[in-house]
Amino acid sequence: MLKTAGVFLLIGLLFGAVYSLVVVFSPQTIANSTLKARADTNLGNIQDQAAAEVIIAEVRHLGIFALTTSIAMFFVFFQGFKKGQKWAWWAFLVAGGIGWVYGLVIQISEGDMMNLIGHAIGTLLLLVGILLPIKIFFPKKA
Repeated sequence: MLKTAGVFLLIGLLFGAVYSLVVVFSPQTIANSTLKARADTNLGNIQDQAAAEVIIAEVRHLGIFALTTSIAMFFVFFQGFKKGQKWAWWAFLVAGGIGWVYGLVIQISEGDMMNLIGHAIGTLLLLVGILLPIKIFFPKKA
């Protein structure tokens, strides 16, 4: 069960890393999707070019933060989760919950379909990965 869950988490980590790289290297894609959902506009329609550049810089900053979190979680995965250590399960629950579930709730409230699909995939992979082996991490006491 732990190996199967590990596959889901590893795919989720790779997906998160790729999603982060898209945010870092193509922040306009994410920013335009969010602006369309929130304000029915895009970066090209913003009159103040400096404001558009700030939006792009902030989106890229979020992508870097997400990428560093993904890298850190790879270490957690290989050093703790694959060995069945409880701290690693909790790390995935907290970090994944903050990253994927919070993002999913925000994307649902905004109606940003592109980011909603990404967060739904990430949330699903996370939940399967941490719920499948729950009996291994938290066995019933005799």
